[in-house]
Amino acid sequence: MNIYTIDVPLCKDFGLMLESLNKKVTFLEDPLNQSHLFQDSTDLMQSLFILPLHISKDSWQQTSLFALAESHDIPILFIYKRTIGMRPPPALPKRTFYETMAVPADSVEVRIKLKSLQNISMQLFSAKMKGHELEKINQKSARSLRIAKDFQLSGLPLSINKADIEVKGLSQPSSELSGDLFYWTEVDDRTYGFIMIDVWGKGIHTALINMYIRTLIPELIKRVKDPIFITEELNKHMQDLFQGVKRENKNHVCYTAFIAYVNTKDRLIEYVNCGLPSAFLYSPCTNQLLNLNEGSNPIGLIPEMPIKKIVFHYEPGSRFIIYTDGLSKTPGPSAIDRSDNIEMDFIENVHLDTHDLLKELLVSRMRHSVINDDICIIAGTLF
Repeated sequence: MNIYTIDVPLCKDFGLMLESLNKKVTFLEDPLNQSHLFQDSTDLMQSLFILPLHISKDSWQQTSLFALAESHDIPILFIYKRTIGMRPPPALPKRTFYETMAVPADSVEVRIKLKSLQNISMQLFSAKMKGHELEKINQKSARSLRIAKDFQLSGLPLSINKADIEVKGLSQPSSELSGDLFYWTEVDDRTYGFIMIDVWGKGIHTALINMYIRTLIPELIKRVKDPIFITEELNKHMQDLFQGVKRENKNHVCYTAFIAYVNTKDRLIEYVNCGLPSAFLYSPCTNQLLNLNEGSNPIGLIPEMPIKKIVFHYEPGSRFIIYTDGLSKTPGPSAIDRSDNIEMDFIENVHLDTHDLLKELLVSRMRHSVINDDICIIAGTLF
């Protein structure tokens, strides 16, 4: 065991006594500049400081060694002489372990005290090393999650700004990884496919399902070109993917979705809403607001889904928003559905450009309460 102390009469006498017990004692003249002596990891595990119980504030050696003990989690043995009317010590460590002992003491008591402190020193060191390893693991995990998040965000589509249509999106994950996604693309001349998905639950499994669906969508939305058939195919993929999953876990493996096609040549929209909050379409000519909330159950819940497709014509200049429930629902225990608020926010800000409209919808949600769920919003104009 490496024992360190300072050259003051009380510690010097005790140090000489320890040396008579074949203990190695190092007297530090300048503790701060000699800290390299005990900063090696092996030394830290077997280090002990000895200090007078009544540290003199005027002694920079004593105060330095006290501070080093706390910063390096090195146990301290405080020694003192019994006297009549002893005053209490001015300060004792709060961050490291310590013991006190009256001197002079017999050799048996000293050996027991040192052995106890050595065991404590080794336990402190072991706990510190485990903490360092855990910190490294957490840092590595955080770095991996940041990379995965960047990968998810890179899969989001670019905005569309054409003569017949304008579309922008906003993604606000509640944590490093998101269970929500959206995608759009032009599938034919002046025909566009849209999809938004919200995977149930939180955690790694939602991000994995998110990325699995993301790999299917580009080919599926161009090949199938019908919201009903896309819903059926996605549902089949989910049933096949989770065949081996336990029944109690299967209930949590599903997602809500909004799937739509917009034909700007004929000004025609067809959609299926599979459990997402109602999307809205505002018609400026008639000043009407349509609720796009019909369709089917969440995808993945049951093998055979009843699906209803809605088809209608829209007026030029119509504006729309589609969003996940992170925008409309607030966290418990006083969970509130803000769908009516979103409808009002949309109507009040429908005159804004699409970028500012998205921003205002998000800011309105942030004003209400803490966000603890992923948020995705698509907004656009149909000319």
